[in-house]
Amino acid sequence: MSRPTDETAGDLPVKDMGLNLSGVGGLQETSTTRTMKSRQAVSRISREELEDRFLRLHDENILLKQHARKQEDKIKRL
Repeated sequence: MSRPTDETAGDLPVKDMGLNLSGVGGLQETSTTRTMKSRQAVSRISREELEDRFLRLHDENILLKQHARKQEDKIKRL
């Protein structure tokens, strides 16, 4: 009985460049359009809610940094 061979065994790794839609009919928004949309979205939110979101994200960022440092220390010990 013959064993099935892996067709991709000889393939070389290729860097994933992601999907670039700018060349496909201009499907990608320009940075100006994105900026205008985000400003409009922010202007609809109250200042208190924006402050709450900012502080929540800031706290989450601090926790993630602490966790990353712990992981790096653990890796160094190994």
